[in-house]
Amino acid sequence: MADESPRVLFIEDDVGKRYVIARQLRAVNFDIVEAATGSEGLAMLTPEFDIVILDMRLPDMYGWEVCRQIKENPQTASVLVLELSATLATPHDRARGLEMGADAYLVHPVELVELIATLRALYRLRRAERERERHRELFLGTVGHDLRNPLQTIVTATQLLGVSESLGPTERKVVATIERTADRMRRLIDQLLTFTQGVAGGVPVHRETVALGDLCRTAIHEQAAHEIVLDDQLGVPISVDPERIGQVIDNLVTNAVRYGTGPVTVKLSRDGNFAEIAVHNGGPPIPREKLATLFDPYRRATSSRGGIGLGLYIVEQIARAHGGTVHVTSTAAHGTTFTVRIPML
Repeated sequence: MADESPRVLFIEDDVGKRYVIARQLRAVNFDIVEAATGSEGLAMLTPEFDIVILDMRLPDMYGWEVCRQIKENPQTASVLVLELSATLATPHDRARGLEMGADAYLVHPVELVELIATLRALYRLRRAERERERHRELFLGTVGHDLRNPLQTIVTATQLLGVSESLGPTERKVVATIERTADRMRRLIDQLLTFTQGVAGGVPVHRETVALGDLCRTAIHEQAAHEIVLDDQLGVPISVDPERIGQVIDNLVTNAVRYGTGPVTVKLSRDGNFAEIAVHNGGPPIPREKLATLFDPYRRATSSRGGIGLGLYIVEQIARAHGGTVHVTSTAAHGTTFTVRIPML
């Protein structure tokens, strides 16, 4: 560990205290970034940080609120939080901090040797978690890559069978079923690889000028058995990665068909400098308590119908990679609408 520099965000409004502690920690090889308020610290925090040292009484909010926002954000939830307070120092305060998401809690003034030991213990936990993530990502990426070759063999063989004049109607139905299943497998592999890229640091995009309406028509065509209405009010091409945005539309339309009732509407429009893709379906709303974790790949949005998991995480990651966002509204009266906003470049 002597050659490593744990990256620490130190959020403390007392300039003197922050200076002394930061100076001491830098002397023992901690990479310290300083912030004076909760909002400033949250704006500076990225997944590259290992630990946040968090004062509990900040000018704009309590440390409990900062910790809550850190832990509820999927991008920063794995960053470890050490809460440090001179005033909220009772056993009840410490217990509350830990129960609300902190990974450790110390009372100031704290001996430097104890602070350093606590930070190093947290860093060991952070390194171990990153190593587990690395192995998981490597496994998923390897599996996704290695599945492509045998799948391509199936696709090629099926295509050759499809043009054979010796097949009867029954055999052609079987070939068509194999083709649909192989296409479904291809999509699952693409989802797996995109997920791996997302958790590894971001989905790469390769922009082209395309018409979103054409991408939507392709997704709608593949759901031909269901009533889907395209309302294209955008009218102009935009610069996006067509393969990635195709995944977004396909995932949202597939979810709307699978979990909704009645017709599905795909609306394309413009709001200022943003293009919007809104996919709406009727049916029971997503439970309120599930909305906060809807885009978490390790949670499921519903319990009775298999849930919405990996696909929505991928939708959010692709939107982020384009500098955009995804938002959902879901009520019994108006159904469910997922809206993706992408900057017009």
